[in-house]
Amino acid sequence: MNTLLQAVGIVTPSCSKSHITYTIHLNHPVRELHIEFAYAPKDLADEAKAKQLIDEALGSYIQPEHLASYKENWRSYLPLKNLLTLSFDDENGFRGAGHRHDPVQHLIISEEEASPGLIPGVFPRGQLRIMINLHCVVTEECRYKLHAWEGGER
Repeated sequence: MNTLLQAVGIVTPSCSKSHITYTIHLNHPVRELHIEFAYAPKDLADEAKAKQLIDEALGSYIQPEHLASYKENWRSYLPLKNLLTLSFDDENGFRGAGHRHDPVQHLIISEEEASPGLIPGVFPRGQLRIMINLHCVVTEECRYKLHAWEGGER
């Protein structure tokens, strides 16, 4: 196993709808890439905060004449969840996106196969970009861990 990247971080609601990009320089072609990605917490446990966020969203997206019935049923939107996903690019362009809701993931991209949403093939020498897509962060903070390595299982 040859570790290419280990990163940890903390994101907050202000990071929603943004991206964090890690760039790795590959000195040689990589035939098998493994990625472990995890983030926590997944759910917003604070019901009062969840209600506030739901009310704000409903006010932004629902026409005033329909708002009361939606607000009555605000609990139907629970639990509110953080959503962080991964996407990949190499010297030849887009290599796929793993838009999964799982807060713990193990992804593989190899010459012959790849996890769903990812494109199999060798990573050429040059830059490999791993992007964390921060779709939505609803908790006060959300911690993530990212580990990428070349070769077989860890």
